[in-house]
This record gives sequence, structure tokens and C-alpha cells, in this order.
Amino acid sequence: MIQTKNKRQRASVALRRVQSGILRVKAPTRETGAKFSREQFEVLMKCSDRQDMTEWNEWRKHNPNQGVVLQDVNIAGAHLRGADFGKADFRGANLRGADLSGARLYDFNRRWTDLSGADFSEADLCGTDFRGADLRGANFSRAYLYYTNLSWTDLSGANFNGADLWAFLFRANLTSVDLSRSNRSSKLPAYYPDDCVHEQERIKAF
Repeated sequence: MIQTKNKRQRASVALRRVQSGILRVKAPTRETGAKFSREQFEVLMKCSDRQDMTEWNEWRKHNPNQGVVLQDVNIAGAHLRGADFGKADFRGANLRGADLSGARLYDFNRRWTDLSGADFSEADLCGTDFRGADLRGANFSRAYLYYTNLSWTDLSGANFNGADLWAFLFRANLTSVDLSRSNRSSKLPAYYPDDCVHEQERIKAF
């Protein structure tokens, strides 16, 4: 699990991004001109085939300033357990059924991505932008979702058991979702976007 100190640091960064307007909830829009790195894709798939993310995580460690750009890739069912995907861009990608348990996914951009059935158990999702993503049946058990943007997503049948949850859920489809099993803060964050204030009541209602 993510250390408490690191969680607080992630939350602090996410809060500053919300205050600056970077994480304001707004309708997602499709973008053209997808960006894709063949080198990153090949390393990632090699690690997935081996079911060992060590080489990928070492590459990220030695290339901290190089962004991960894998828009529109199809890696459905990939083994990505424990991978470092911090600040990665997977917009429009197909990760249906992928194993992302224990992965580091803070500030991850997954708008319009197919993540149905993906496993995010114990993942760090602080500040992640999921707007418009297909998350049907996804597993968020014991995941860390602070200032995570789940607006306009399809979360029907998703599992949030034991998750640390304080997320934006504006117009999310929560059919067959039981949020009462998650760990939710009883207080509003220090800053909350005006167009999301009513979401507090929606979250508390579950």
C-alpha cells in the first residue's frame, strides 16, 4: 500500500492543481492527432509478456522527464501490475481487462479510454483524470482516489471496497455500485470547484 506520507503529498499536489483550475470538472472533448511512442510501447509489451514490470519501471526511473505517450493503443488484458504510469497519457486507449493492481497512476490521463473490467486494486490514482472513460466492472478495491476525476464515466458494477475515495463523480453512471464500502472523508476538501459542490451530497447519499 502507498505510504501515508506519500498519500498526503499526492493529495497536496492534486489540491494545488484543483485550485489552479487544472483539474476543474468540465465536459470531456475528443482530441485529434494522437501521440504514440513506439519505443515505450515495445518496452511495455515486453514487460507485460514477462509479467514483470522491472525493466519498465527502471526506464521510467532513468527518464523522469520523458512523458509516456501511448494514445489510442490496444493493450487489452495486458499484465501491468505494479507499473509506474505517473503522468502517462493513454487517451483513447483500450485497456479492457488489464491488470493494473498496485500500479502508480497519479496524474494519469485516461480520458475516453476503455478500462472496463480493469484491476486497479491498491493503485495510487491521486489526481487521475478518467473523464468519459468506460470503467464498467472495474476493481478499485483498496485503491487511493483523492481528487480523482471520475466525471462522465460509466462505473456500473465497479468495486470500491476499502478504497480511499474522495473523487469527482459528476454525471457518472453508478448503477450497481456500493460506495458505502469505501473509506470516504466526512469533510469537504479545502477547495471545491463551484460546479461540483452538489457532488458532496451525492457522494454522501451512498
